[in-house]
Amino acid sequence: MSLRRFLVPPGALSQEVVELPAPEAAHARQVLRLKAGDEVWLLDGQGLKARAVISRLDKAGVSCRVLETRRPDPPTPRLVLCPGLLKGPAMELLAVKLCELGVDEVRPYVGPRTVPRFSDPAAKLERWQRLAAQALKQCGAASPPLFQAPAPLRDVLAAAPAAALKIMLYEDERQTSLAQALAAHPGAGEVWGLVGPEGGLASGEVAAAQAAGFMACGLGPVVLRAETASLALAAVVRLGR
Repeated sequence: MSLRRFLVPPGALSQEVVELPAPEAAHARQVLRLKAGDEVWLLDGQGLKARAVISRLDKAGVSCRVLETRRPDPPTPRLVLCPGLLKGPAMELLAVKLCELGVDEVRPYVGPRTVPRFSDPAAKLERWQRLAAQALKQCGAASPPLFQAPAPLRDVLAAAPAAALKIMLYEDERQTSLAQALAAHPGAGEVWGLVGPEGGLASGEVAAAQAAGFMACGLGPVVLRAETASLALAAVVRLGR
């Protein structure tokens, strides 16, 4: 059985002995029924992982002695996903699944067809980041996606580096598939992927993205839900090359 994984605060893995945060300690003791001497993985959410052994486990807390630390190389290419802002449950699904798929950064955008208007955007952003961090314990990635605050599409387009491969999923594109676009640029070090919201990309958004250097790509004859299209894009970039 694979070792259990626990989140620890950034910087904690510089110490020889690490105290698990209270919720993680309770999970180790009450749910997983671990005991002193069991080995675990500790993740700081910033790219550092440590194999450790539980040295103390009681009602006061859980201490782990670090055996070795690792900083895995990040996956390539760097992947930035730019989805149209979705309703709460769909964005929360993306927070978890995009972590599993190794997305580096998520930049949601707002436009004429995006539906939600959050009363407390900071709280939503914090929740997405927390859900993504929790997903590390399941998938074992070294770090979660960095979620940026929702911004106007023009700002997201302007942020894409000139050297990045910029692709846009567009349901009306029939000539170039996503797989073909990626195959034509095998050495891309960074990929930015634009995906429309529930209502799809408006014609003006398509024109603005193309003017910013984004290449329109299709995913076949079936129209996918917005969250499914985002996951498909990430999966093809990460797993299909």
